[in-house]
Amino acid sequence: MVFKLKYTLPFLLLSMIPLESNVPVVENISFSVVKKNTSIGFINIEKRTVNNITTFIVNSEVNANIIFNFNAVGKEKSVYKEDTLVYSSVYRMLNNKVKLNQALLFEKGKYILKNMGKDENIGFNVINRNLVTLFFNEPIGIDKIYADKYKVMLKITPLGNRNYKVVFPNKSISIYHYQNGKCISVDVEGSFYKVQIVSST
Repeated sequence: MVFKLKYTLPFLLLSMIPLESNVPVVENISFSVVKKNTSIGFINIEKRTVNNITTFIVNSEVNANIIFNFNAVGKEKSVYKEDTLVYSSVYRMLNNKVKLNQALLFEKGKYILKNMGKDENIGFNVINRNLVTLFFNEPIGIDKIYADKYKVMLKITPLGNRNYKVVFPNKSISIYHYQNGKCISVDVEGSFYKVQIVSST
């Protein structure tokens, strides 16, 4: 009996110690923005999960000549509690001028958009996926996605062979390509440009 206690007691004590739940699980992915086989920018995304909170942080920069020379810098943040978007922010700067700086908060069951010192109710009940999540997971069984910049839900159209199309309000088109459930590239086409976003991780 003493022998059994000697060897089983340590295991019992270990099982009673709670597992560390505040250690974040971090995943980083990077994409190159390519035009005519030349890299013109990057998109870096960090996904950090602690307990039931998942945070996406996006940093991007593009330098190109489309009609005119431009430098576009973007910063985005999305926070999910379980499967509900509770916060997102979008910041865009073009040629050193701020073009967009807005935040979306989920408060008391409603989404409030804070933009240029004004608050606006956004008529959505619960947002479960926004665009940044498309860079991490194939949207199987998902037919709509929230576009933070445009404050609208966009339709996701499956094209077959693990490809999905999203059409934006400005008529630009993005086609997401997946392999083993992960995004490997995005074809982006607008009125005056065509680029490809290619995984570099």
